Amino acid sequence: MLKNACVAHRGWSGKAPENTAAAFRLALEHPMISAIELDVHLSRDGIPVVIHDHTLERTTNGSGNVKDHTAAELALLDAGSWFSPEYSGETISSLEEIIQMAKGKKKLFIELKQMAGMYEGLEEKVAGLIRKYSLYKEALVISFDHHSLLKLKELDPTIRTGLIYLGHATLLAEQAAYTGASHVSVHYGFLSRGLVESLLDARIEIGTWTVNGKEALKKVQDLGGSIQITTNHPEIMVGQPEEQMEAAE
Repeated sequence: MLKNACVAHRGWSGKAPENTAAAFRLALEHPMISAIELDVHLSRDGIPVVIHDHTLERTTNGSGNVKDHTAAELALLDAGSWFSPEYSGETISSLEEIIQMAKGKKKLFIELKQMAGMYEGLEEKVAGLIRKYSLYKEALVISFDHHSLLKLKELDPTIRTGLIYLGHATLLAEQAAYTGASHVSVHYGFLSRGLVESLLDARIEIGTWTVNGKEALKKVQDLGGSIQITTNHPEIMVGQPEEQMEAAE
């Protein structure tokens, strides 16, 4: 049994192109991975879609802003070839498609890529999907954006939310309380024993990102087994995906 929960960052993104069905499928098939993390933007026609960047160039053969394309247009782009020719044809999925794939298998960490109100209605659409699929126990909606988290709690106080924080923590438990967040995710470089203890004392769940090497993993594990570890490389915690498949044969 794993000491710390393993969260697959953008799916098993060290093995397949991030935020694609292929990366999520690898993570969903492994019994020792607790959750998949994914990033959500809003298409021009108001559909929550799964991609990390606000622009298309890095991970697709498209160009421009995500928000300037319809979901149908985004679904036509190749989101896999940049990673490997093997994944040519992987596409940008809607959040609903990934929910349908993952429901009942893993927890979902849904990061809203809201920025200064750029995506009007994003919180409403995501809250609606959580209600539609009864994901109150399975889903954790996370964001750097305080206003986005406050909006979610206003829409539905029962949705679980988490605050993402980069930097030296200042009054982090208080910030979580202000936004209504029950979870805080901090870059592992800024984790300390004092911070972990203060959050646990406030009964706040702790996550950390992006832990991709053995040295970083050991640092986090030494701080306690309650910390949920987000990684591009779940194999450092759970073994290779092919090892799992061989064990099942």
